[in-house]
Amino acid sequence: MKKDIPLNIEMLSSLDDDKHRISSAREIGFILQHIAREGTRVALYYGGANNFILTTLLEADTEGLWLEQSQNTPGNRRILESKKLIFVSSHLQVKIQFTATQVSSVEHQGYPAFYLPLPDSIYRLQRREHYRVQTPISEPLLCVIGTEKPVFKSLREFTIVDISVGGVGLACSTTDTEMIPGAFFSDCHIELPEVGAITGTVEVKNLVALTSPPGQERKRAGCEFKELDAQSATLLQRYVTNKQRVKSHS
Repeated sequence: MKKDIPLNIEMLSSLDDDKHRISSAREIGFILQHIAREGTRVALYYGGANNFILTTLLEADTEGLWLEQSQNTPGNRRILESKKLIFVSSHLQVKIQFTATQVSSVEHQGYPAFYLPLPDSIYRLQRREHYRVQTPISEPLLCVIGTEKPVFKSLREFTIVDISVGGVGLACSTTDTEMIPGAFFSDCHIELPEVGAITGTVEVKNLVALTSPPGQERKRAGCEFKELDAQSATLLQRYVTNKQRVKSHS
């Protein structure tokens, strides 16, 4: 069962700005459209952290977004008069937040709605561990790293030990001198069965020994996805969810 994300305002630091800020209009639109399709709750704050309404994101496009108005007429009026609004919701169990300074009252499919221009940036505040699934041994999942990294003279295939939206565990040999903590690989390609393919950057965070038959010493390189785009995060979450569902029914 999904855990509800508290829709309180997050105080943002300069580190958050560097790490969690998304400024790609394409990614922003993708995230907001997904929130609208899923009917995910939205808290719209106005006039300070204590004043807000719970609403629904009706639609989003490349220009802006439409939010359902509340039945509280005075509250709706204060929102329209507000110089600063804060939108808080969630996408794939991760908090989404942005600030708006423009709002207008419009009709959406015959009903009153708030219209906000598409924000220049949003924050995807990923402050939790992701659920990690083990990959099937019978049908190994592979991470293919290309030749963009000079130390690799040809394509390299690493068997994936486990995977989550936050990162991936790769099996490697003890003699692999490239897979070391701090190493970045920006051309990683993973085919997710029945879901689709993703490409992204990973950073090696740690190395641990794997239990393996005698004479086959292996290590697990724990890698973190860096700046994974919204579409890839959605595909990964779908793959993990499918594996969780299969496991719960087995």
